[in-house]
Amino acid sequence: MSWDERKRELGGELLRRLYAAGVVRTWLRDQPDGWELMSGAWSPFYVNFRDAPADPELFRFLVDAGAELVREELPQATQLVGLAAAGVPFAAGLAYKLGLPMGYTRKLPGVRRVADLGEGAAAESYGSHRLVEGAFRPGDRVALVDDLVTGFDSKEIALRQLELELERRGVEDVRTEAVVVFLERGAEARRRADAAGVRLVALLTLDADAVAGLRGAASERELEVVAAYLRDPAPFQEPARRAELAAEAGAGAGAGSR
Repeated sequence: MSWDERKRELGGELLRRLYAAGVVRTWLRDQPDGWELMSGAWSPFYVNFRDAPADPELFRFLVDAGAELVREELPQATQLVGLAAAGVPFAAGLAYKLGLPMGYTRKLPGVRRVADLGEGAAAESYGSHRLVEGAFRPGDRVALVDDLVTGFDSKEIALRQLELELERRGVEDVRTEAVVVFLERGAEARRRADAAGVRLVALLTLDADAVAGLRGAASERELEVVAAYLRDPAPFQEPARRAELAAEAGAGAGAGSR
């Protein structure tokens, strides 16, 4: 089996496991009012990896699949860095599985965009506190590890944190090779990764085609709405459309459609 075939297989299993564990949630099954995303947009589904490590079987699968991904697509990586906070347990699991050293970014209160870091101001304001924990050596090739990516703000912040931390320590010739995630939502993140000069490595790109992998697990109505949203989220921002979906969920319309 080629890596491309294996990756498709792992991606399909990933999505089914995430849905079964409630990591992937839908308005119909889990929350009739849907979710408001950090961008301010509304969504009929939500992905929350934060409880995944509490499920040993799911966490083991994520670590094993993520290790395959890094081994196949980033064999040159010498150091993993988990993004606070969701990416840290996954980076730790991957580092253990792959036998690689691991660090992690610190959560910086009030920093929501890379511009908030300023030109070295954050490094100065944190005094002796590190912006990134871990031991870095000249020649290291770093992979940043997180759960998923939609935009790219948190990844840009992490890239800048690492840059500032390395400058402060005087460690040279360290390059960030890639950002590694389990799920990629939308095309914006890949464009921004390209602009930042780093690869975006994802086990699964969550698009309308990928959602079909949930057939038999999720209801046909869930598949229909989530796929339509992924093709074009704009109509779902209309209050009337959202009210219709909430009423449908409240009436239990999907209960018998599996």
